[in-house]
Amino acid sequence: MFTTHEPPGKTRHSLFRRRKILAWLIFLPCTAAFLAGAPPSAHGQTIPTTLYDAASGLTNISVMSAMQLPTGQIVAATQHGFFFFDGRRFVPFGPEQGLPAAGVGVAAAQTGDGDLILTYADMIYVAHNLAAAASPDRLRFQPVDSGRPLGHDSHRRIMPWRGGLVVTDRDHLLFIHKEGAHERISLLASTLGMQGDPLTDVTALHEDGDTLWIGTSDGRLCAVSGPDLHCPSLPSLAEPRGLGAITQDRDGTLLARTLHELVVVPHGPAAPHVETIPHAGRQYENYQHLLTMSWSPQGALITQADNDELAIRTGGTWKTVTLDGELSNSPLTALLFDQQGALWMGRMGYGLARAGGFGTFETFSRRDGLASDVMWQMARQPGGPLWIASDTGISALDTRTNTVVRTISQAGFHIAADRHGGIWQAGPEGVTHHATQTDWRRDHAIKRVNQILIGHGDDIWLLSDHGAWLADAARRDQEPLPVPGLDGSYVTGLIDAAGTAWLVERGRLVVRHPDGSTTIMLPKWKLATFAPYVIAMQDDHRLWIGGQGGLYRLTHDGDRVEDLTFYDPAAIGNSMLYSLLIDRHGRVWAGSDRGVNVFDGKHWITITEADGLVSNDLDQDSLLEDTDGSIWIGTSRGLSHLLRPETVLTDISPQPVITAMALGQHPYYGEGAAFSRAPLRVTFGTLDYRDAPRLRFRYRLEGADESWNETADGSVRYPSVPPGSHRFMLMAFDPDRHQQSAIVTARITMAHPWWDGWAVRGLAAVCLLLAGYMAWRIRVGLLIKQRRKLQSIVDRQTREIRAAHQALIEQARLDSLTGLLNRGAIQSLLQSSLADLPATTPLMAGLIDVDHFKQINDRWGHLTGDDVLTEIGSRLRQGLSGGDAAGRYGGEEFLVVLTGKSATLPHMQALCRTLGAMPATVGMPDLVVTVSAGIALACANETWQSLIERADKALYRAKAEGRNRVIQAP
Repeated sequence: MFTTHEPPGKTRHSLFRRRKILAWLIFLPCTAAFLAGAPPSAHGQTIPTTLYDAASGLTNISVMSAMQLPTGQIVAATQHGFFFFDGRRFVPFGPEQGLPAAGVGVAAAQTGDGDLILTYADMIYVAHNLAAAASPDRLRFQPVDSGRPLGHDSHRRIMPWRGGLVVTDRDHLLFIHKEGAHERISLLASTLGMQGDPLTDVTALHEDGDTLWIGTSDGRLCAVSGPDLHCPSLPSLAEPRGLGAITQDRDGTLLARTLHELVVVPHGPAAPHVETIPHAGRQYENYQHLLTMSWSPQGALITQADNDELAIRTGGTWKTVTLDGELSNSPLTALLFDQQGALWMGRMGYGLARAGGFGTFETFSRRDGLASDVMWQMARQPGGPLWIASDTGISALDTRTNTVVRTISQAGFHIAADRHGGIWQAGPEGVTHHATQTDWRRDHAIKRVNQILIGHGDDIWLLSDHGAWLADAARRDQEPLPVPGLDGSYVTGLIDAAGTAWLVERGRLVVRHPDGSTTIMLPKWKLATFAPYVIAMQDDHRLWIGGQGGLYRLTHDGDRVEDLTFYDPAAIGNSMLYSLLIDRHGRVWAGSDRGVNVFDGKHWITITEADGLVSNDLDQDSLLEDTDGSIWIGTSRGLSHLLRPETVLTDISPQPVITAMALGQHPYYGEGAAFSRAPLRVTFGTLDYRDAPRLRFRYRLEGADESWNETADGSVRYPSVPPGSHRFMLMAFDPDRHQQSAIVTARITMAHPWWDGWAVRGLAAVCLLLAGYMAWRIRVGLLIKQRRKLQSIVDRQTREIRAAHQALIEQARLDSLTGLLNRGAIQSLLQSSLADLPATTPLMAGLIDVDHFKQINDRWGHLTGDDVLTEIGSRLRQGLSGGDAAGRYGGEEFLVVLTGKSATLPHMQALCRTLGAMPATVGMPDLVVTVSAGIALACANETWQSLIERADKALYRAKAEGRNRVIQAP
């Protein structure tokens, strides 16, 4: 929410025009009201609350008391039984947990043994081992047998003590304690060994270690720990004197409350005294049994006051606050601070209200005396009150007493306080200078002012759509003067410590130096659609400029821009920034209509109504850091005062919980379920109540979801669950704080249907196979005759083809003359032998050459030479063992491959001798054939080429040394 002006000649945005008209429509009637009388007196600041009623599952809205379980769930006692809050809604306890379907619930408490006890008006129930229950709805309660009927007492008081529970029962005190595996109820006086029963007419209880403090209806405060009763003397009390609540502070001081007063009993020698509780009238006279006291995380004492008010005592000083919403005379019942510091309050006839940010945020509105709920700018008067500009006037708030001390009924958008006690206000009709102590005022006809700045000394800068003006705070009689050279349309600006004015126009950033010179620092914005609204200074070299479209951080050295970093809306969390503040810790606060975005230099987080902000809709220039470091935030529904910024800036990791699962109409707790097509419903929430309104969830069911799904609802429904065991996975994430939780899981196990069992599957498979087999047999029967006719032809042709193929293979591998392997085949065999044989198996290659073979051809003819080669091939085949091989290597040269035991020189020599004795076989008796051979034994990592090369060299030596011999290569 903001107001601004376009440069002359341009039409203003309709939103801004409507806002101005709305301001005037509100302003005129309200002005008459203010002129008719003084503003309403402030009864204390207002605290915003979130109400949980029937729409949240709390079907009975008369809450009697509340407590929080260690796991985080809130348990509420109502006039129609007990409920627990699962993070999403209230769920009733009932017969499924062993409790009655109805009954007046009074209070719940956890004993020192970890049991949960629920007390009704006429019955008491206990559930053992609270920590073992996955969820409160899994608890199983049993009635505690008192041995005699309990009286119907809807005013019961309970207090855990000595591992058990002390309970009031009309005029008696009962003690519930374990005896074996069961609970026993006995008179407390008998348990303590007292004579008779002096513990009667008890209206309040408090546990202090081994001592039990009791308060009575006649104003006595007594301590009991054994058979004796000790009652200290108290000051005189106003009627009625009955003590309704007792508590103790951190120093041991005892505090007891009556209808109107607080009795303070110091732990030391100081005498007790009585304090009057503010605004504690007669509203609770019929409800004294509902009086209670609670301690805030900051150490403040909280108790009820009349008319929807709470009385707060801090350090002996009292103040009151009022709940938001409609005023009523309905009493407040429970006062409970949860684990995150939020205050839960029972409101009789309304439900349970939660005040987020209690003790962290204060809220002020018209109910507290301010002129309007629509806040604009704030200014702290030096040494004085906080001045607040609103649609219908400006108000002075004394922040020491939280009371409005003055209201000026004149609408204003911008405000500033000078050092002379003057207030400068810019409104629709111009600028007004007010005196804070008198009714003096002076109007200046300077319209369309967008910002008022306090400069050096008494300088007051007025930035408008038609230039900049300079006023003198010390010269009331002097009109503001136009600043020479500054006739642009200035949206906003600031004055730094050196007196330099940083002025923001629509399309550029202008700097005016103290000497009067000006510099255009930025002639245009990098983002063409960016529209600036606000500017803030972090230090002497860094500026932040925000507006429509994002946020710029400008780093400069004098007039020179060193860096311009842009933060887009996705990073910030908002695209429209109305307010900007840099606090003393250097954090950037950016206001928008979606809360306050805060940047700590690393991460952006968003503060919203969930944290205690009165409204997410901030107004323009509505952020102010006070002298104590607190932050004032103006919104369209009131003024929020953030007392402790660090509290809301502290991250709380989201804590998702799966609260319930149901298959069809039946609850499901993770056990194996019979097959059904019933839908599965999973409900979930979070025990992080502060961030619950903004949390979103991602979920996935294995076997059903291919990827993660996202929802803001607290439940998901699956039409059916596939058979098998599946995990439902859930995580929560906070888009405002950029946080994500760990994954929580629940297992769902669905049995397979009977037709999906192994037996049925096997039978179906057998039937399918039989059907296929029969179809195949029929098909085969039709083709069998044709196949038989063709079979013989196919077989014959196959044999012929195989024979031809084998012949081709033999022809391709064998030498046609010798019948040995040809050169390619014997080389391939040698290569594979080298690769395949183990390293421990010897392998030898030998090259055999027929001596003087050319002379054989020349003397006896080539046919005789062919016969010699043929005979050598035959003898080589006969002389080789199973693992050896031989091949014609070329002409009269043969390659022999020997492995294993035959890979020796003697074996090669014997083989060569058999080749020389052949004259008779070739038909030439005079023919003498000898051979020379070179052999080489394969070494490690040897190649076939190197092995043959070595054998060839050995063959050369054999020929050189006279032929007819075998030489082994080294």
